[in-house]
Amino acid sequence: MIGRLAVGVLVLSVIAGCGKSSDLKTVNVAGTVYLDGKPLDGVKVNFHTEKHAGSGKTLTDGTYVLVQGAVPGENKVYFSKVVNSQISDDPESGMDLPQFEAMAIAAGDETGVTIPGQVIPGRYCDPTKSDITFNVPEAGTESADFRLSSKR
Repeated sequence: MIGRLAVGVLVLSVIAGCGKSSDLKTVNVAGTVYLDGKPLDGVKVNFHTEKHAGSGKTLTDGTYVLVQGAVPGENKVYFSKVVNSQISDDPESGMDLPQFEAMAIAAGDETGVTIPGQVIPGRYCDPTKSDITFNVPEAGTESADFRLSSKR
C-alpha cells in the first residue's frame, strides 16, 4: 500500500512539474504578412527561440495572430504556404506537410528549401537559413508586420 502511494505521489509531482511553465513568459503577437506588397492569405507564420515556438496562419487580409504567443526578445521568424501540392496535410495518410518540410530543410541547398507548391521564397521558409528576426516587446505587439519579396 505504501509503495503504491509513493508511486502515485511521484507520478503526480512529475506531472505537476511538467505542466509548470511559469518560468516562460509569452506575450501576444499579431501582424500582417505581405508578398511583393500584397497581403498574403493562408501563410503559416512561425516565431522560434530555443525555448519556445509559436505559430499562426494569415487570413485573407494577410493578418495573423500567434496562437501560442511568443517569448519577449529576439525571435527567428519563418513562413510557409504550400498550394496545389501532392503532399497531404493529413498525417494518417502517410507523410504530411510538416514531415516533408523537415526532410526538405535537412536536404536543402544554399538557396533555401524546395517544396512542391511552396509559394514563399526559400530564403523565408527555411528555419535554418531565414535571416528574419523580430524583437518581441515585453508587452507584446499587434504590429509584427513582414514585407517579403519574391525578388532576390
